[in-house]
Amino acid sequence: SLASFRFSYSNSWMIFDIEPYRKTTNNLFSTSSVDLGTYNYTNNHTGANKIPNKQINDFKQSQLILHFRGFGIGYGYLNHWWGPGFHSAITLSSNAPSQETYSIGTFKDIRFGNFAFGAKIIAMPYKNLNGEELYFSGLKTRMVIKSDPIITLQFHRTYLSGNFYNLNNKTNFKDRWTIKDAVRLVVEPVFGQNKQDLDYTIPGTPGFDPWDEIMSGFIELTFPKDDLRLYLELASDDSRGTLTDLMAHWDHTLALIIGGTKYHSFGKYKLFIGLEYLSTKISNTYKKEFYRGNPNGSIYYAYEMYDYFTYNGRRMGAHSGSNSDDSIILLGIGKKNKISYLSFNLERHGLKTMDFPEIKNEISFTYKSKISKHHSIVLSLEYEKINNFGFLENNSSISRVLWLGYSINLY
Repeated sequence: SLASFRFSYSNSWMIFDIEPYRKTTNNLFSTSSVDLGTYNYTNNHTGANKIPNKQINDFKQSQLILHFRGFGIGYGYLNHWWGPGFHSAITLSSNAPSQETYSIGTFKDIRFGNFAFGAKIIAMPYKNLNGEELYFSGLKTRMVIKSDPIITLQFHRTYLSGNFYNLNNKTNFKDRWTIKDAVRLVVEPVFGQNKQDLDYTIPGTPGFDPWDEIMSGFIELTFPKDDLRLYLELASDDSRGTLTDLMAHWDHTLALIIGGTKYHSFGKYKLFIGLEYLSTKISNTYKKEFYRGNPNGSIYYAYEMYDYFTYNGRRMGAHSGSNSDDSIILLGIGKKNKISYLSFNLERHGLKTMDFPEIKNEISFTYKSKISKHHSIVLSLEYEKINNFGFLENNSSISRVLWLGYSINLY
């Protein structure tokens, strides 16, 4: 069960949002008798045996922003969605709970004629399950070109780093790793050969470091007259030594999201369709003679010291996890203050790394209605079946969910 209260206020130089909530769960259980590594945090494998809380009192999507014409600083407890997709995000998603977040940059685009620009750096300090200090730091930049179609280009560079006990032994870094050090990573050189002299890189290597980096970029085309949006995002979770290295092996840790949404007016109704495909699986063009990693290892969200890119047992990136793909079709119809939508979802986990990959099929239905100015309801039904559950042949898991929500708006 989940209960929350939200208050929002804004003016020309300040934005303030606060939402305290209480979440209560009962009868949590571990869904696997063996350690599945990164796959402990996929679907039903939510690390319940490691996250024992049955009642959580916290804040979500709460922040204070001070800005001048859109540029400023912010602090709060937030989760973030970095990407063009409506179902998945590779770099940073709202799948995980809100985290303490410091931010600086633009909180709305700065416009010059037909162009708009924005850039933001965020940093989130937290601890892993071993109590070690971790930092998520990220840079997001975007440009929008007002044309026909509207073109949006966006770039992300993110790091997971930490104050690990063996950092001084593995590198020449002799001080305590702090949030300031983590923030500087996002503006350091891109290629390893240009970072060899930096004290956090590992001596004797082509600029390798102990951090977990993801870089991604997407292009989005919006056709306003047709209510059509198309997008493509490409990502890599492996830093390259040189430009030649990148050009030669550009796809060996390639992830992608491709999709689109379309609206169509039909009398007093509006119809909606959304299609999206995500892949974080190892490339079919993989060549072991060129790749320095383990050919049978996981890519994306693969490091135990970062709890496999999770926070409080939930994935901070794409919820389908490492070596996966995720396909969804979403159909909707709405009018005035009512909307209904139906989705079909196929998700596969552990592709190319597990003998028996999990295959999840899900169908869900949601109905939302604003009964009056102050009252609204939501009803969600979901049926899910996972074959080879726990990566065991012919093992299955079936879940049925009924979710009821009621909201009162006081303004």
